[in-house]
Amino acid sequence: TSLMTKLHDLAASDPPLSKRLAKEALDRFPDSPNAPEFNWNLVKALFNMGRVEEAREEARVMVAKYPGSYFAGDVDHHLLNHPPNPTDIPNP
Repeated sequence: TSLMTKLHDLAASDPPLSKRLAKEALDRFPDSPNAPEFNWNLVKALFNMGRVEEAREEARVMVAKYPGSYFAGDVDHHLLNHPPNPTDIPNP
C-alpha cells in the first residue's frame, strides 16, 4: 500500500524513480492484484521520460499479460489505439 501511495505521489514529478519503484514492485510481486497498476506506472514513467517507443512496447506486453484489466485498457487506449483528435480528422 505504501509503495502504491509513493508511486501515485511521484507520478510525473520524478519519472526515473517512479520507473525504478514500479519495476521493483513488479519483480517482487508479479502475481499481486496490484501488478497491472504497477505495470501501468512503469509505462507512464517511460512515457514521461520521453521514451515513447519503450512505453509502447511495455504497453503491448502489459495488454497481453493483463487482458481485461482497467490499467491495460487505459494504456491500450492512450498509447496503442488512441482515437484521433478532432484536428486529425479531415474536414470534408
